[in-house]
Amino acid sequence: MFCLSHRCLVPWLFSVACLQAQAPLQLKTRSVFAGTSSVQQISPNASGRRHFLVQFSAPPSAATVAKLGRRGVRVLGDVPTNGLLAAVSSPVDVSDLGVTYAAPLAPANKISPLITTGDPAAATGFLLIEIYSDVRLLEAQALLLNLGIRLHQNPDLGPTHLMVVASPQQALATATAIAALDDVSYIFPASAELSSGTPSGACLGALTTNGSVSQLIPTYGYGWDGPGLGAANVGYVYSHLTAQLAPSAAEQAIERAMAEWSKAAAITWTQTTATAARQTINVVFASYDHGDGYPFDGPGGVLAHTFYPAPINAEPIAGDMHFDDSEHWSLGGSTDLFSVALHELGHALGLGHSDNPAAAMYPYYKAATGLSSLDIATVQTLYAAPSAADVIPAPVPTPTPTPTPVPTPAPVPTPTPTPTPTSSSAPPTLTITSSVTSTLATYAAFVIVSGTASDAAGITSVKWSTNFGTSGTATGTTTWSATIPLITGSNAITITATDRGGRTSWRSLVVSH
Repeated sequence: MFCLSHRCLVPWLFSVACLQAQAPLQLKTRSVFAGTSSVQQISPNASGRRHFLVQFSAPPSAATVAKLGRRGVRVLGDVPTNGLLAAVSSPVDVSDLGVTYAAPLAPANKISPLITTGDPAAATGFLLIEIYSDVRLLEAQALLLNLGIRLHQNPDLGPTHLMVVASPQQALATATAIAALDDVSYIFPASAELSSGTPSGACLGALTTNGSVSQLIPTYGYGWDGPGLGAANVGYVYSHLTAQLAPSAAEQAIERAMAEWSKAAAITWTQTTATAARQTINVVFASYDHGDGYPFDGPGGVLAHTFYPAPINAEPIAGDMHFDDSEHWSLGGSTDLFSVALHELGHALGLGHSDNPAAAMYPYYKAATGLSSLDIATVQTLYAAPSAADVIPAPVPTPTPTPTPVPTPAPVPTPTPTPTPTSSSAPPTLTITSSVTSTLATYAAFVIVSGTASDAAGITSVKWSTNFGTSGTATGTTTWSATIPLITGSNAITITATDRGGRTSWRSLVVSH
């Protein structure tokens, strides 16, 4: 029997050892109970590359991961408990590495329970397909098209996500057919924002030393309180805040998000100044390569990332939250700091991504006012619920005395101010109208791409560039067109609109020639 109860009185180290020795591989769809015998070899099928779910008798060390790499195994991410997702293209001897289980994910384990149970969240028929990180997006697109699956494009999709559409009645059948593909790791409902094309920043998932964790993982580890359901005191420190917001305003937004999690679980937050302290979340705004091995991608795309708590991540990086300072951060705007911080704090506490678009932990951001019942239920699988003493009642307002009237002086006329041009912190809106999809095929030596762009401050230019180093400026701004030369192969084309404030938006398409 697992030591999961908060009444478990055995010491911490014994509890962890007990859990690690007996715990299964924890997926959203099921718990996979590994065998006790040693696995000798992992082999692909006749088609070549194959993806495996692998469990070890103890947490795989950095040395074990390095040995796997030298033997031709590509490690793609961690799986609780003591597991990895990995890809092999030739037989690999693992007899000396303590492997107790190795098998491809069963197709049924790749489909979100929301789809298999007919939950209303999956009723639209729009599905997100997560592929393994070693799979090229164009390869995955070709596999889906060969099955007769209809792709649905959105430029905000993460680098391992594709979106498909089927009738609500065919959603499960479509998901079942896709799940049989080895390159697919998970399938879950797409949000209304994604299916309608509404801009939605992506979160790639919480991070460990072995990469981002798959959508199929519900939580990772035991939380900051250790095994069982207990209370936790978590520190936080602001190492570097964005210059786009007043420091006090940014701190208030993040701390308001912390308060929401404290309403859901027995978590106390304490601000410190020690960036390397144990059990402390270091809050950092940074751009591009910022030293953690996971560089940001510039404006648009990924907004932030967070490292899971110890022990899956070593101190001091465990729990740290990094925000992309290339984004246009706001309070209540399109990139709302409170909403993003609310999501990232869930990762810092040990939560994975939710499959349900209604949850704050869904992998695509939207404006939030607080946690959903789904988020609360999940965090309470790691921590105790808050006690009544933790809930601070709202203060009773003190009546304001009626002020004594004072004479109003005669108004002094003031000159009418000279109007100033309006500006906005939001990036320009950019749309490609010449193509309904983001992937095309043509035998022509060029492609004509056209569309529209708009911004309150005005558009200054629309430019294009390709993955082969060619670039140019489109004709027009609010309505634009560009003739782009192609070379044989896959041409990745990026269109970028710039407004008078220097803010940019981009859209992309791939043309096969």
